[in-house]
Formats: sequence, C-alpha cells, structure tokens
Amino acid sequence: MPFDRVGTHTVAMNLRLLEPLGIEPRATPVVGWTRADEEAAERLFMGAGSGQRYAVLHVSPKFAYKMWTAAGWAGLGRWLTDQGLTVVVTGGDGPAERTSCEDVTRRLPEGSVNLAGQLGLPALGYLLSRAALYVGTDTAVSHMAAAVGTPTVVLFGPSNPVKWGPWPKDFPPDSSSPWKTKGSQRQGNVWLLQGEGDCVPCLAEGCGRHVTSVSDCLQNLPVDRVIQAAEQMLVIREDRRDLTAVR
Repeated sequence: MPFDRVGTHTVAMNLRLLEPLGIEPRATPVVGWTRADEEAAERLFMGAGSGQRYAVLHVSPKFAYKMWTAAGWAGLGRWLTDQGLTVVVTGGDGPAERTSCEDVTRRLPEGSVNLAGQLGLPALGYLLSRAALYVGTDTAVSHMAAAVGTPTVVLFGPSNPVKWGPWPKDFPPDSSSPWKTKGSQRQGNVWLLQGEGDCVPCLAEGCGRHVTSVSDCLQNLPVDRVIQAAEQMLVIREDRRDLTAVR
C-alpha cells in the first residue's frame, strides 16, 4: 500500500493495510479498563464514581513545542470552576511533567485535583470516560479522550491535524481524515482548536525547530478562544444526560 505522510490520517493509513487481507476496518480505538482500575481512580478522586461534574485538563505533552501556557490553563480552570465543575489535572510521572502540572495546579481554585503520575492508562481511560469535558494538548491522552466519546477540546499548533488530529468516536473508517489542514474545526465529540498565525501549521518542531523550543502559535493562544470552545463542547455532555434521563 502506498504511504501518505501528509494528506491521510495515520488511523486511515493503517486501516488501509487491512484491505488486501479482507478484514473489515474499525476506526475507533477501544480503551478498556477493569473494576480494579475504576476503584483505583475513585480512591484518588471520589468524584469519578459519584456523578460529580468535572473537567480533565491534560496540561503537559511530551515535547515543549506542543505546550500551552500555565497562565492559560489557570484562566481556563477558573472559568470551569465558575461553571460548577471540579478541575482535575492529569499528566505523566516524569519529573518535567510533574513540575508542569504542579505549577498549573498551584494557580487553580481551591478544590482542584492534581493526579499527575498517579494513574495507569486503564484507570485514566475510566476517568476520561466520566468527565463532562476534556481539554488537552497534541498528545496521546487526547486520543484516548476522543475514543471514549468525551467532549474533547484539543490544542494544536505546528502539527498537521490531517495526519495527527484525534479521531472522533465512531467517525467513518472510510474517510481519509476527519480534519482539514488549516483552521479550528469540530467533528463529532472533538473540537480541534488551532493556534494563531499565518504559518500554522508549519509542521516543524516549534519555532526553534527542536523539541525543547516553544511554538508562538500556542504561546499566544488566548484563553478566551479556549473557553469559547469549552463552553460549546460542554453542551454535548449535558444534552446526552438529558436524553438519558428522558429514556
């Protein structure tokens, strides 16, 4: 199968390998967990199992060029708290990620929870599935949030969304990509919010062209734009809850 590194999503590209084998493609990844994973998440954050409304903020990607600002996350967190949601910060267990998550959490309103480095992936999947909203960067956890159907806002800067944007839950497997190259856009349960600038996406590793440099398109992303996207995506979860109550 010919490989397309620019115009075809990585999910669609991999699914095409099934065609010669006669295997039916299924596009949405499955995120699984056990009851033990649920209990592990609930021990750390009781709201996961109690029906409490909360938002998950995954603030720290692997590379600096995909990062938003601590001040931006704090502003978003304050707005979410004002809407009656508890803010839950997640991240990996590496020293840099823990430091980044602690920096953001210190700026958040009282009652916010920092779970960085404390959850395995299955328990994290359960936590994401119960959230009213997820906001994250261009990183693996954003793909998990999209896969479990949680209303997801993902912040994209220099990366190519056609290739790497989170695949929305139940999006058709015969599509070459859910996303266009340029502009903020929504498909299903995912809002892909692209950073600002005529150079976006540059497809480079930050403005300094290395993984430890930052990207101006994300550093200059106004918190108001992220809040507007979050506000619209919160409606999805509330509409679903209303339908469930009617049934």
